[in-house]
Amino acid sequence: MGDLVNRRRLSRLVPLIVAALALTACAQVVDGQPSVGNAPNAHLSVKGSDDSSFDQVVENSLSDIEAFWKQAFPTISGGKSLTPLKGGLYSVDGLKVVQTGQVTGPAASNACAQKSASFVVDNGAFCTLDDSISWDRSPDHLFAQLGKKYGDFTVAMIFAHEFGHSISYRLGVFDRTDLRTIDTESQADCAAGAWVASALKGQDPHFRNITPQTVDEALEGFLNGRDSTPDTPEDVSHGNGFDRLSAVADGIDKGVKYCFSSGYFASRTFTERPYTSQSDYDAGGNAPISDQLDTSSSNYFVKDLNRFWTAAAKSINKSFTPVKIASATHPPCEPKASFGYCPDQNTVYFDPAFAKKAYYSLPGITGDKSTGNVQLVENQPGDFALGVLFSIGWGMAVRNQLFNRSLDDQAALQAAVCYSGAYAKDVNVASNTPGKDITLSPSDLDEATSAMIDQVGKAQAFGARGTTGLSRIQDFVKGYKGGLSVC
Repeated sequence: MGDLVNRRRLSRLVPLIVAALALTACAQVVDGQPSVGNAPNAHLSVKGSDDSSFDQVVENSLSDIEAFWKQAFPTISGGKSLTPLKGGLYSVDGLKVVQTGQVTGPAASNACAQKSASFVVDNGAFCTLDDSISWDRSPDHLFAQLGKKYGDFTVAMIFAHEFGHSISYRLGVFDRTDLRTIDTESQADCAAGAWVASALKGQDPHFRNITPQTVDEALEGFLNGRDSTPDTPEDVSHGNGFDRLSAVADGIDKGVKYCFSSGYFASRTFTERPYTSQSDYDAGGNAPISDQLDTSSSNYFVKDLNRFWTAAAKSINKSFTPVKIASATHPPCEPKASFGYCPDQNTVYFDPAFAKKAYYSLPGITGDKSTGNVQLVENQPGDFALGVLFSIGWGMAVRNQLFNRSLDDQAALQAAVCYSGAYAKDVNVASNTPGKDITLSPSDLDEATSAMIDQVGKAQAFGARGTTGLSRIQDFVKGYKGGLSVC
């Protein structure tokens, strides 16, 4: 931020074909009421499986996902039935691949493995060469580590994405020459969201007890499995976490017919992009936290928020009184919180200790290329994770000043988050844009997305107020896509 420049991503081992969600318009979480226990373990034919607990989670996931698509596929295929994967399923020990440079055993027959053995390391993929799905089961590699930290449903969502590719394949989507990788990846994310909606309704035998909280945890895992910030425009592939979570949310809200409609690709826009300056890259993408918490009149972030809202108020023939920030253990109007807006003082108050935790709240991944082993790390810096908390505070000021509306209920939080999305769109432009004190850098939207899942709903901040991480992301993207008028 500040040039709200992006933090540098932790180095990734390989480009991932795994889903790392993305969002779009105004979707809402489906409230499920699951009450039936999970079904016995599924037993699928998996070439190369070692019958590990991870492979069993994958089998359970794919069993439910395939059953879902057997019902849904005829609705988008003109009545045609879903055909099984011709190439089948392959489980691979990615560590052995790194050590030997080849895939051995039954999984060696996979067409994509024959073309490139390393493609499966820290990866999961649908292979168009033989209509198959493969994955790396190594316990210290990416998928198993994500599942260990974020839960089995994270693994299921990854494979809902991969199976989504198989649906695109059956509909001839991969035959189109006008589509980019990011387009088909987005469609697979949308397909994963459509399956998530059925799980939230308790319709999947092996995931009967999925709640919105389960989904939030899985979304964190998907966000952590996102692509690194690309080095060049040619490196753009899956979309950043913001892009991908929006596609998943669309699938949850709008279903399979939307994901595979004729207008789907035209409806999608993407924000993933590379760094455009060496200084942005060298800075790791973050403004110093001291700059953000500067309570003097020189705070560029405060000036820019006031710039945006003064202009927005003027556009509807109203006036906006600039908001200030101040350091305090608790806002005087919110004695139990550590962050919040007080209308009587027209000030956003922050506890420096809480603000620091929000700034250092991003998940990340590091790894060892010699083994393929990954480590999930926490508390990585993300200036716009803190920035959106301030932006939401300004959103509360807008509610109070321009509309005299409530500040302490669910509607207030939803509107303020939506306003923050609109503000983010305004500053997600080229650096050094005239008239703007800050511009976002490539990964700032991922930082905002992470904060929506985790930081915003904390009691020390604005509290959940009946929202979930997913619904807050949905409201943020609603504002980003639709502007202030939709908030």
